[in-house]
Amino acid sequence: MPDIFGMIMKEASEGGDAAHKIEREDGYIRETNGIGYLAEMENWQESERFAIEHAKGPVLDIGCGAGRVGTYLEGKGIMYTGIDISPLAIDVCKDRGLSDVHLMSVDDLKFDRNDFNTILLFGNNFGILGFEDKIVEMLKDFHKVTTEDAIILASTRDVFATDEPRHYEHRMKNRQSGRALGHVRIRMHYREYLSEWWDLYMCTSGDMDRLASKAGWYLERTFGPSSYYVGLLRKL
Repeated sequence: MPDIFGMIMKEASEGGDAAHKIEREDGYIRETNGIGYLAEMENWQESERFAIEHAKGPVLDIGCGAGRVGTYLEGKGIMYTGIDISPLAIDVCKDRGLSDVHLMSVDDLKFDRNDFNTILLFGNNFGILGFEDKIVEMLKDFHKVTTEDAIILASTRDVFATDEPRHYEHRMKNRQSGRALGHVRIRMHYREYLSEWWDLYMCTSGDMDRLASKAGWYLERTFGPSSYYVGLLRKL
């Protein structure tokens, strides 16, 4: 399977708009581009701009993409490590001057250290593993690589923060099938390429706190509107 996500990162880093489509399993399609993956901090979502001010190094960035967050943090003198499952995204990060970036999956962390003070899950990455049980295991794993006073800055979307009929219908189908209301299965269209389907989980702040509490964390506060918010989690 081609590294479609990485191809989008690479085109964007070379000055292209990296236009692509994101398709949900019910046929809903959103057209977007890759420019946001390189955005300067002042152009980030409001929730991320406020939340990032609480980051303290060393920082571990989950799903670092093209390195927009890492570039900002290193510019502030903050120690930064990024991981991503896209080889091309890692190449783009290195081309942009980030050295401590690794090809690694969040469900198989391989670090011989436990001194990270901040875990970043920007870009809807709180739900990157798609299912509640996997997210809880991910949060438990973060315990092993972080300090006692560490925080997690995790972004997601409250699926109730829209009256869009297609999104409401999708929630109702999830309810009828017994799936979490915020569960989505999506795939990406880019040029002549089509990715495999993958699962993503989005949730209310109450559900974020509920899942966090199962893994030894709690939700202290949120930043930004519920349509795209960042939760600050601390260890219990």
